[in-house]
Amino acid sequence: MDDLDKNIRKALNSENAKLIGDPNDGHRLDQLVLSVFKGNNRFVSAIAMIMTFVFMGISVWCFVRFFGSEETKDLIAFASGFLVCMMAVSMMKIWFWMEMQRVMVTREIKRVELLLARLMQDEKDS
Repeated sequence: MDDLDKNIRKALNSENAKLIGDPNDGHRLDQLVLSVFKGNNRFVSAIAMIMTFVFMGISVWCFVRFFGSEETKDLIAFASGFLVCMMAVSMMKIWFWMEMQRVMVTREIKRVELLLARLMQDEKDS
């Protein structure tokens, strides 16, 4: 893929290269996480992040209480609570990673659209 990017960069003039930008921009983990909070679904993303922390806290509480319990009924209840909360955390994390992937794909599609628009403009000018 790097060779393809290099060939595309060579084919484009400097003006087009400035418009397209670096293909590796925005691929750091911290930038991807923050990009989820900049879209139309930022409120939903914020609630999901808060709920992830809430469920993580409840799962830690259930974990601690599990080892402090002596009755079988309590052991089953706290183990079940821990498992349910950890599944909820896992599902929210998977959703969050999917949102980050959506943002990355959308960014790449916009770059391709920009390239096509510039190429069409150059063809019309020729």
